[in-house]
Amino acid sequence: MTDLLLELVTQYGLIILAGTIFLAAMGAPVPGTVLLVLSGAFAASGDMEPVSVLLVAFVAAVAGDVTAFAIGYKGGAWLRGKLGGQISKAEAFMEKWGGPGGFLSRWLVAPIGPTLNYVAGIGRFSWPRFVLWDALGEVIWVGLYVGIGVLFSSSALALVDMIASASWVILGAIGMWFMGKRIIKVAKRAR
Repeated sequence: MTDLLLELVTQYGLIILAGTIFLAAMGAPVPGTVLLVLSGAFAASGDMEPVSVLLVAFVAAVAGDVTAFAIGYKGGAWLRGKLGGQISKAEAFMEKWGGPGGFLSRWLVAPIGPTLNYVAGIGRFSWPRFVLWDALGEVIWVGLYVGIGVLFSSSALALVDMIASASWVILGAIGMWFMGKRIIKVAKRAR
């Protein structure tokens, strides 16, 4: 996957970056963070323009977040039925932390960020406040991971592989947890 991503980024650069970051912000299982690190490394080597990388990634991230918010706003009841437990966890987080929670979900607790976008829309969170906290958080997320790519550009491929591997381990653990819950639920019903 990393080799394919590397080839695509060298050929299509900012277009791939924008599309991937937009989709990641909406919750698609794409390697957004990995691509930010890789883009930072390309920026450090002169293969991509650093300011363009930062601006394109930031705009794509905020656009994806706002799109997910709008989907949640318009399709709240349907989404609540489809995402059930994820929605409940994100709602609890949003109730506890509010706008600052949106900020933190962009970079510190990023796995809940995309779901939180939908939840903020479903819960009719203030759109201007959402965008403000979202944009502040995306500045940190984009700057942090592009900066890591720049800082470690000489060993970026090893770093990207490490991040990608960690992502798959986390995704696998989450999948196993959901399967375990499902198995327990089915076993209880069978009694």
